Amino acid sequence: MKKKAAITLTLLLVATLVFAPAASAAGPRDGTLTAHGDGVAALGGRGAVQISGRGILWFKDVGGDARWEASGHGEKREFSNGWIEYLGFHGHFEASGSRILVILSGNNIDLRARGQGRCLLWGQGEYQIGPNHGDWSTEGEVLTLIPTP
Repeated sequence: MKKKAAITLTLLLVATLVFAPAASAAGPRDGTLTAHGDGVAALGGRGAVQISGRGILWFKDVGGDARWEASGHGEKREFSNGWIEYLGFHGHFEASGSRILVILSGNNIDLRARGQGRCLLWGQGEYQIGPNHGDWSTEGEVLTLIPTP
């Protein structure tokens, strides 16, 4: 249990440090990501995200211009530092903005993202980023969403 808590806290710290700021909402040349798996999906940057699953969901609107909506079950808690947490999350979450952070720790995670930024997929699952396919890493590989040529 301590290991899981330490990993989650580490990922929260990593999310606040590695996800680069960006200028505007999603555009026609932005990168795309789809993923399905169990573990932790953490992403941030500029664009739009749709994620569903079961577990604990965190969200932060760093840019101050995000729109988001959560549906399903979960206990919502808002913190003074801007983070929103959904404990016992079982549902669907959508967000878009110029600088957003979304983290879901749990199982049966389905993720779709479009924009520019970075993503960490830790656990077991599969992803596609642009035309490239891969597996989630148990070492926490950071993936980058970049514009298509």
